[in-house]
Amino acid sequence: MRSRTSFFNKAFSLHLLRRFWPLWALWLVLLLVIGVGDPLGYSPESYMSYSLYVQELNRVILEVGVALVYCAIAAGPLVAMAMLGYLYSPRACNMVCALPMRREETYFTAVLTGLAPLLAADVLVWLLLLALFGRVEGIDLTHIHLWLGLAVMGNVAFYGFACFCGVLTGNTVVLPLVYVALGCAAVVIENTTRDLLELLVYGYNSNGELFKWLSPIPCVLTDLGVYQLGAEGGVWAVHGVSYLAGFTAAGIVLLLLGALILKKRHMETAGDIVAVPVLRPIFRVCMAVGMSLVFTCFGSDAFFGNRPPTAAVFTLLILGAALGYFMAEMLIRKTLRVFDHGWKQLALICLCLALPFVLAELDVTGYETRVPETAQIESAAFGYDVKRIAEPESLAAFTDFHRALIAHKAENEQARRRAYTTIPLTYTMKDGKTLTRLYRVPKDERAQTDPDSDIAAWQKICNLPELILRRTGADRPFEADEVRSASVELRSKDRGGWAYLTIALTPGQAVSLFEEGVWPDAREGNIGRWYAYVSDESRLEQSNVEITLELTGENEDAPLHVYAENGAVHTYRDGDYYCFTVLMSSAHTIQWLEKNLSVTPVREAELG
Repeated sequence: MRSRTSFFNKAFSLHLLRRFWPLWALWLVLLLVIGVGDPLGYSPESYMSYSLYVQELNRVILEVGVALVYCAIAAGPLVAMAMLGYLYSPRACNMVCALPMRREETYFTAVLTGLAPLLAADVLVWLLLLALFGRVEGIDLTHIHLWLGLAVMGNVAFYGFACFCGVLTGNTVVLPLVYVALGCAAVVIENTTRDLLELLVYGYNSNGELFKWLSPIPCVLTDLGVYQLGAEGGVWAVHGVSYLAGFTAAGIVLLLLGALILKKRHMETAGDIVAVPVLRPIFRVCMAVGMSLVFTCFGSDAFFGNRPPTAAVFTLLILGAALGYFMAEMLIRKTLRVFDHGWKQLALICLCLALPFVLAELDVTGYETRVPETAQIESAAFGYDVKRIAEPESLAAFTDFHRALIAHKAENEQARRRAYTTIPLTYTMKDGKTLTRLYRVPKDERAQTDPDSDIAAWQKICNLPELILRRTGADRPFEADEVRSASVELRSKDRGGWAYLTIALTPGQAVSLFEEGVWPDAREGNIGRWYAYVSDESRLEQSNVEITLELTGENEDAPLHVYAENGAVHTYRDGDYYCFTVLMSSAHTIQWLEKNLSVTPVREAELG
């Protein structure tokens, strides 16, 4: 009679449980301390009202669930190291392989034995939470259920990923290193590549991460969190759950894939850094590429203050590749005598690695000289500033400024080695696409005194009539009931330091000040100006008076703020905020200040 195939061995499972029970006991204690202890630390007596207490408790339950996912990132490899420990010692591996069990049976027994107590602890504490808070009036039970979902998904996702990493190596210490390296590889490679392109490609803007989702560790740590939902106070939700669910499915797939890899793994590879022979060439290439990118970025900053010559960038790139390649060879062969071969493979890796950056330096795609046509542009701004340019005349001036920056490439590329400032450009096209550029231009004394310098041209563009109107609110008339706060601040010298006097304005005064003073001056270009650098001209123009205005906001996409007052919960959204200095040429504004507040602005430079 043919024996049936089994994927679980009870005796082996009990053996692992007896050996490593403190690991799961520690996880249970962590769940009790964080999962139960944290919510219990909040009492109704410490809040002005019971409703506020319930709202805070709902938030804390979700935040604890998110925190447990963070803890699972560390727990996963620790439990995997214990469960798969028999793969890392030649003696233990020989003993286990001598048992009447198939490799798949041994693997799945170890994996399930490690995972089951983690999930059992999650369920146990979830039941305890239901018993303690399930009947509390106002508690959202879906939050407690989501707490369990977060804890379970975190355990399955990162434990499955750790088990996959565990079958790739034959060394206990290397497992967490592989786990962290693979878990962060996409983010590290993308960011270092972007940094190198920024060094080599004129105008390249390295903002943004397209492949962050391939790096589960940083993605979960940064994107999984609790946020407030809707306009009602105390309604909370968790963003990033869909990604965690997707990675949980990936963790299960990787766990199963680990069984397939283990089936082909040789028993004698126990103790090796790379336990799967077919992966050794891949390990060499990954070490060479990764070390090359990281070494070049850190070397550029350490040796050249992030202002390296192009030749130095490629030198560091090749040195880093050689360092990574031979380090990998040393780890694989367990010897320092590795320089007798491998040079041809290294040369091929360096060629493939350097070629894309050479092409980027030569600008074969035309990236450096690309300027969109004015008719294709919806709006433009410096960075992602809300004060955007949209008028055709202003857009034409903006693109002309962009072409001037391109024409001054040779001079501006040397700005890294001098005092410089960064100028970010952002185009929003009519087809919905976005084009961004980032330039570094000199900001030294020579550039500041040259009226034809790029920084002087930048200051001129930033003071286009359209932007001045936006900066002072002249493009958005408002009523008194829209004023959240308004004030006039006076600066003066007092015993060698600055003294400040703030005069609060009523909504009616704010409307009057802007309609009779600020907006007429803005249309004449005599207020709301922006300065790229401090000069004698700017010091003589600016007065000691500053105006601030905050308006209510009704935009549903704006952040929602909640505050408690007199036992009630109030919400509001961010509105428009204006803050600018009155200039000595702001005749209408000065006249209003003298007439209504008896305030006479003086040049700030005269204050000493």
